[in-house]
Amino acid sequence: MNSAPALAQNEPSSPGRAGRGLNLSAFWTLYAFSLRQHRHGKRWIIMAALMLLPAGLALLVRNTAHNVPPVAMEFIFCFMLIPQALLPLVALIYASGIIQDEQEDQTITYLLIRPIPKWAIYTMKLLATLTVAVGLTVVFTSLTYAVIYWGADTHGQNILLRCLKASAIHATAVVAYCCLFGLMSLMAKRILIVGILYIAIFEGLFANLAFGIRLLTVIYYTRLIAYRTLPFIVSTPFGTQDFAAEAWQLDVRTDPKLLEHPQFATCVIVLSVGSLVLTILAAFLCSKREFYVKTAEKA
Repeated sequence: MNSAPALAQNEPSSPGRAGRGLNLSAFWTLYAFSLRQHRHGKRWIIMAALMLLPAGLALLVRNTAHNVPPVAMEFIFCFMLIPQALLPLVALIYASGIIQDEQEDQTITYLLIRPIPKWAIYTMKLLATLTVAVGLTVVFTSLTYAVIYWGADTHGQNILLRCLKASAIHATAVVAYCCLFGLMSLMAKRILIVGILYIAIFEGLFANLAFGIRLLTVIYYTRLIAYRTLPFIVSTPFGTQDFAAEAWQLDVRTDPKLLEHPQFATCVIVLSVGSLVLTILAAFLCSKREFYVKTAEKA
C-alpha cells in the first residue's frame, strides 16, 4: 500500500492558517468533535462494562459473605482492583487512540487542513479523552461505593466524603495515566503491547517493591494520597489490622507518620506537574510529526 505524502507539508494555505494563531472557536469545535467521537464509538461501552466489574464483585460478596467488613471491601475493590488494574487499562485504551485512531480512520486529513496547529490538535483531543476517562472513573467509583455501603453499618463514617476523596484520587490517577500513554502513543507503534508491559512491570511489580524505583510509578503516589486521607483500619478476629499498610509495603511500625515517603502535597504536585510535563512533551512531538495516511491501492 502506497503512503500519501506527509500532509503537514502539503496543507492548502488559507488566510487563517498563515499565522497559526490561537483560534479558540476552532479549539472548542475540535474538542466537541472529539467528544462526539467518543460518544458514538463502542469503546466507552466496553470500558463501562469493564468498570462495572468492581461493583458487580462487591454485590456478589455482600450477598454471599455477610461477615466481610465494608471497609475491607472498599479497600480491595476501590483501592486495589480499580487503581491497579482498571484505571491504567482504561487510560491505555483511550489515550492510545488520540492520534492513531485519526490515522487509521483517515480523518487526520480533515484535522490537518483546519486552522489549528498540530500541538493544539493533540491537546484538544487529549482534553476530550480526559473528560471521558475521568467521567467514567467518577461514575463507576461512586457506583462501587454505593454497592458496598448501601444499608451497611458504617460506624459513623462519612461515606459520601470517602467516596468523594476516592473519586478525586482515581481521577488524578487516570489523568496521569492518560497523559503518559498519550505521549507513549507518539513514540511507539505497538502502543497497546508497550502499555500493557508498562502496566504489568512498573505499576504492577515495581510499585509493590520497597525500593526507590517505585517513585517512578503513578500508583505509588496515589496510594500515599489514599493512605494519608482515608483510614483502612479493620477489626478482625486476630485484632486490628491496617490493610493498606500491609498491602502497600508501608512500614508504619518504624515510621508511623511515613516521614520517609512523600507528603500529601508533594504527591499531588508530582502527579499534577508530571501530567502537565507529559502533555507538553507530547504536544511538542506532535507538532514536529509528519503524518501519513493510508491510500487505496491502485489497480
